[in-house]
Amino acid sequence: MKLSVFSLAIAALLFAACGPSKKLQNANAQIATLNTQVAGLNSQVTVQQKTIAADDLQIKQLKEENIQYGKEAESCRKAKEAIAQRMDNLNKALAEHGTSMEEIKHKASLALDYFHDAGFAVKYEHGLIHITMPDKSMFTSGSIKISDNGRQAISVVADVLNDYPNIKATIIGNTDSVKINGSGPGKDNWSLSTERANSIIRVMVKTYHVDPSKLTAAGKSKFSPVADNATAEGRALNRRSEIILDPQFYKLWELSENK
Repeated sequence: MKLSVFSLAIAALLFAACGPSKKLQNANAQIATLNTQVAGLNSQVTVQQKTIAADDLQIKQLKEENIQYGKEAESCRKAKEAIAQRMDNLNKALAEHGTSMEEIKHKASLALDYFHDAGFAVKYEHGLIHITMPDKSMFTSGSIKISDNGRQAISVVADVLNDYPNIKATIIGNTDSVKINGSGPGKDNWSLSTERANSIIRVMVKTYHVDPSKLTAAGKSKFSPVADNATAEGRALNRRSEIILDPQFYKLWELSENK
C-alpha cells in the first residue's frame, strides 16, 4: 500500500513536470511562427518604402522635366513670333526694293525651265542656285571660244543678273584629267579652266552688259571631278562650267532686322 501511494506521488510529479513543458514548447513554436510573419511583414514594408521612395523620386523628376518643357515651349513660342516678325519685315524690305518673293520665284522658274530644256543641270542648295553647263554645249574641244548655244545660255543668266541687282555670280571652269599640251590661254588644265570662266564673264559684260563687280571667275582644273576620269563618259561630265548664283538673301534678312 505504501508503495502504491509512493508510486502515485511520483507519477503525479512527472505529470506535473511534463504538462508545463509541452505548453512552453507550443508557445515557443507560436512565437517563432509570429516572428517569421513579422520578419516577412517588415520585409514587405521595406520593399514598399523603397517603392514609395522611387515613386517620389520619379514624381520629382517628372515635375522638374515638366518645368523644363514649359520653359522650352515658351522659348519656342517666342522664337516663332520673332521669326514671323522677321519674315514680315523681309517682305516689307523686298517690297521697298520693288520686288517680291513671288516675283523672284516666277522669274527663277522661267530661267530654270530654259536651263533644263537646254540639257543643263540646275539645283538649289543652301540658298544658292547651281547651274552646270557641259563644255560640249559651251566650247569646242580644247578651246576657250564660246559657241552660239553657249552664248544663248549665258544670255539667260545675264538677264537674271541684270533684273536683280543684288544677285551675284561665280563662274567656275572644270576640266577632265587629260593633260593639255600646247601654248597660249589653254596650255594646261589650270589655265584652260580659268580662261573658260573668264570667257563666260567677258560675254556677260561685253555682250549683255552685266555689272562686272557682280562677277567672279575661278578655275579648278581637274581637281573637282563629278565622275570617273577613266571613262570617256566620265571625262565628258567633268568638262563643265559651273555658274553659282547668289541671291544674297542674307543681306535682306539683315536688313529686315533693322525694320
